[in-house]
Amino acid sequence: MVKLHKLHKFAGLTAGLVLIILGISGFLINHDKWSFLYTTTFTNVPQTTKDADAKLFEAYWINPEDEQHRIVGGKRGIFESFDGAKTFEKMTSLQCLALKSDKQNIYAATSDGIYILTDAIWTPFALSESYINALSVSKTSLVAIIEKHELIHINKADAKVLSRNIVSIEAEKLEESITLSRFVRDLHYGRALFDGDISLLINDYGGIVISLLGMSGYIIWILIKRKKAPKLTRKLIKMHASWFSILAIVPLLILAVTGIFLDHSKALGKFMGSVTISHSVLPPVYSSLEHDIWSVDYDDKSFRIGNRYGVYKSDDLKTWNLESKGLAYRMIRKENTLYISGMGSSNRIYDGEYKFLKAPFMFRDVSIVNETQKYFATCGKCVTGVPTFEDATLYSLMLTLHDGTFFAQWWIWINDYVSVALIVLLITGSTRWFYKRKKKLL
Repeated sequence: MVKLHKLHKFAGLTAGLVLIILGISGFLINHDKWSFLYTTTFTNVPQTTKDADAKLFEAYWINPEDEQHRIVGGKRGIFESFDGAKTFEKMTSLQCLALKSDKQNIYAATSDGIYILTDAIWTPFALSESYINALSVSKTSLVAIIEKHELIHINKADAKVLSRNIVSIEAEKLEESITLSRFVRDLHYGRALFDGDISLLINDYGGIVISLLGMSGYIIWILIKRKKAPKLTRKLIKMHASWFSILAIVPLLILAVTGIFLDHSKALGKFMGSVTISHSVLPPVYSSLEHDIWSVDYDDKSFRIGNRYGVYKSDDLKTWNLESKGLAYRMIRKENTLYISGMGSSNRIYDGEYKFLKAPFMFRDVSIVNETQKYFATCGKCVTGVPTFEDATLYSLMLTLHDGTFFAQWWIWINDYVSVALIVLLITGSTRWFYKRKKKLL
């Protein structure tokens, strides 16, 4: 037990600070809907954090009649340019997840419902106080998705809600296998175990526990070293080694192992993409996916939703059938053509049949200018044609602290060491805890 104690102390002292950073930053980026993450900004940050901010833009609209007129929407708000994206003016601070237009109007899916652009001002249109993550505009209707879960059909003429539906797909139509790459990401991002927010809350619990354990561990070490406050030290040791910590072992192990995989996703990409996990061994969420609607489309005849399995179609909002496999990250309709952006899957185009689409990886929007497609994507090293800022948001700060790019590109190796140290801490800590409990019971 003495050797285990020394190993536990060494791992804790060398990795504790980074574990605290990972725990706090992971908890915050888990909740990327929180508006204060984008309204709180910092000036003195590395360029990598500012670059991460440029990737917070979600939607891009180019006026088909005047290419100089552009509107860009993202987590920091909606911005407008009249000089071809050289300069921008801020229109609103609302988070914007999508921009959709017809021949008369432009609509925005925001963190506070659907807005319409009227006389150069964004005004509420429907579903106030709802977080709209996907939107589709047809000739007669709007279809919105609230928090990847609820499908709302709205009459465009008077903004009246025609129907509200929870997309429920029969379990036998969800019996799809997934790649190891998809499963690792789902696990780490808190969406791989149970439907709804349960998986995310489990991750939250892990993040909170490791932050508290890291802080209490350092305090205990300092107090013992200085031989001060023995009563406080005993209380902290009791809290440090408790059921509260033991219950976090499984989620923390998952986060540590998947974190190592994601640190080296480029090097391991081919391997993780080639390994397939059978649906029969997947957790319950993969037989439901009721909170997994990434994109939506409606052409006045059929509804389509995109989830991690692919594109599902329904004519009555009751029966859904898989039309095209592969996570449908975004769906953008231009007249009779549907553009589908893949995530860990190929881009597709649908104009009566599905075909492969050569377009940027995970593109977020499409504009048609002079009969030419202009794709908007943020997965490259830099993002052009968007507003630039002298500061960066709290979200981007937390994101770059979490993946290590705040410090340096080679920081992933530090994160790897910390992940291994966390596994050592969990093994040595739980072994010592069980040993002491067993000793007390004898």
